[in-house]
This record gives sequence, C-alpha cells and structure tokens, in this order.
Amino acid sequence: MPSGHKPTSAIFEGGQDITARFQDRCTSIVVELMAGGGAQDSVTITLDDRDYKIASPQVKDRLDVSLSYEGIGVAFMGSFKINKIVYGFPPRTITVCSTTASSLNDLKTQRVNNITDKTVEQIPAEVGNPLGSKIDMHPSIADSKIPQLDSNTSFGSLINRLERQYDAVAKITDGRVSLVPHSGGSSVSDFAQPTYVLRDYSFADLEVTKESRGDYSKVVADYLDENGNRTPAEAAESSVTGLDSQAIFKIPNVQRSKEEAAALAKSTMAQLDRSGDRIAATLAEGDPWVRDLQRVVVAGIRPGIDGSYTLDAVRHTYEKGSGLRTTFSGQGGVNGLASEFASATTSGGNTPSTTFLTVGPGQVFGQALGPAETVLPGANTDTPRLIGAPIPNQ
Repeated sequence: MPSGHKPTSAIFEGGQDITARFQDRCTSIVVELMAGGGAQDSVTITLDDRDYKIASPQVKDRLDVSLSYEGIGVAFMGSFKINKIVYGFPPRTITVCSTTASSLNDLKTQRVNNITDKTVEQIPAEVGNPLGSKIDMHPSIADSKIPQLDSNTSFGSLINRLERQYDAVAKITDGRVSLVPHSGGSSVSDFAQPTYVLRDYSFADLEVTKESRGDYSKVVADYLDENGNRTPAEAAESSVTGLDSQAIFKIPNVQRSKEEAAALAKSTMAQLDRSGDRIAATLAEGDPWVRDLQRVVVAGIRPGIDGSYTLDAVRHTYEKGSGLRTTFSGQGGVNGLASEFASATTSGGNTPSTTFLTVGPGQVFGQALGPAETVLPGANTDTPRLIGAPIPNQ
C-alpha cells in the first residue's frame, strides 16, 4: 500500500451509492480486466455475513464498481451484472460474481448469416447486437469492407473473427461492443492515451520471458480476384529489427478480397512479432489506474527486461486490512515504442507528459493523470438489492 495513501472503494447499485453501508461488510474485491479473445471483465466481491443481516442479492442486479485512494481520485472499474452468488460458512460469507456482459448466452446463440458488402461497423449493428446494439469502432477499423460473410456463426465468433482479421481487441460490456487496434495506444474515439513508464522501484516482482516466435519474416495471404480466381499474394513484412530469418508464414484460407487479404496478413504478422515476449508482474504499489490494453515501457533495469509491452490481463485485489494489490500480464508491445521513449529522454532527461507518464516510488499513475472523473454512469433501470435493510430477527 502506498505510504500515506488509504485505499477505498465505491459501489453503486442502479445509480444509488451504497458505499457507506458496504464498507463494513466487504472483505475483498477482485476486479479482472481482460483484453479481447471473448473474455469478459469481471468483479468478485466477498461480504461478511456474520449475523445474517445482509439482504439476499439477486442474479442480474447491476453493480458499478470503483477503486481509489483517498485524496487522489476515483478509478472506475466498470458496470457489472451479477451472474453467480455463493453462500458459505464457516465463516459466514456471501460471494457475488459479476461480469460486464449482460447475457453471455446471447454471444453463443445469436446467429449471423449471409452478410454482403458491409463494413465492420455495419455488421454488428444490422444483425442485432444482443447486448443493446451500441457499437463503438475505432476509425481505422470501422470503414473496412467485408464483401461476403455467408457462414452460420455466432455473434461472439464473429467478434473474435474481426479481432483476428484486424489485429484488434473487442470489449463486450453491458450494452456496448467496442473494437480498437491491439497496440494502437488510442481509445475507440481515437484519442491518444499516454504510455506508462515503469522502473525497478515500480515492481514487487517481475518476470519477462523471451521465446522463439517462429521468426517469420513475412506473412502472405491469397485472395479471389473479381473473376473468382485465386490470386497470390498480399504480404506483410515483420517489423522486428535484426531478424535472422527468411521464413514465410502462409495463411491457408483464401480471402474474398485484396483488402481482406492485406488486413489479415498485416494482423497475423503483428501477432507473430509480439508473441515471443511476455511480461508478468506485481506492482510495488497497487494502482487501479492500470488497465488492460495499457501500453507500458519498462526502462532502466537491464537489456532483456527493458522494452515495450501491451497489457492483456490486469487484476486489482482489494482486501480489508491488507490494502490494494495490482498484478498484470502482457505481450511485447509496439516495436519502436521503447526507442521513442529513449529518444524523448536524451535531452535533459525529461519526457513529454502527454506521451509518457512516469511516477516516483510510492506514487500511482492517478497522481500523474490529473483530476479524475468521479461521476459514475447514470442510474440504470434495474432495481438492485445487494445491500438492503437488515433482515428482522425472527
């Protein structure tokens, strides 16, 4: 726990602030933020039910969860719907498990058929988004054309396909689907997001793994021309510097257009380029402002560890009496990002705050981001009952 900083949480139900009633009963909050691949953000909350005074929570109730430090600001974790409740004793506890998607079954069962000459943005909207038909696409992806989609597939499988095709990450939250470039460093609205700089003092523990990525120098994809003939080949070359290989990765399936082939070759090459480097770490100071898809630069430790990474899984754990703990894992990030940071620090040792954020020992990134947004989303239509009036003694 950072010196002088006291971790807190904020819990809203249907727009109603229940934090004050919640604090005495909450023993732990675990928030998991996941980047794409069909995984959902989730929160697991354990409550002390020592005297059976907590009104029974209900599946499908909605929770808005924030973690924070007093005097710094609020980091909004997300809006979640309860999908599992576990009662246990001893000790007497209630564990509430929630995810950001309101209906995971819809992702598996909603069917997508016979789509012709539509954009990536149009397809989810026209087939009927089971999570509310609110689609947010990054501009670099939204206008890409898919000439033909005639396979009988689920909505979730379609989203996964778009991730692979455009090297993107889909976030499926309650009522919204967003798609952003994996390592673009920008929001779905194309606002640039700062890169976090991590030093040796940033970590409680750290592990960086270097593995063979197959060392492919190029990815090629064939496509069908306007006459339906197989045409070789749209190619994308590796961006890894000093690569000692001429191996070529050939995509087996024929794409329906030159544009699709080019996009898939570029996406596949990007995935291969970053697949050899992995990072896993626990921060010295729990930091709820660290999110999935966050780009980080590790600097000033040693060759092999220093470099850029993109986080694909982040876990924030709040335990009563123990403070806040943040762990994460990720892949090698944007090739050249670490060099960009090194160039930015060669003149006077300063970094541009709009591009790279660095904090000192005992600090969290919320202190460098400026005033935090403390207004949670508006009231929802659900009527949650997680912490209600005490149950009268029988």
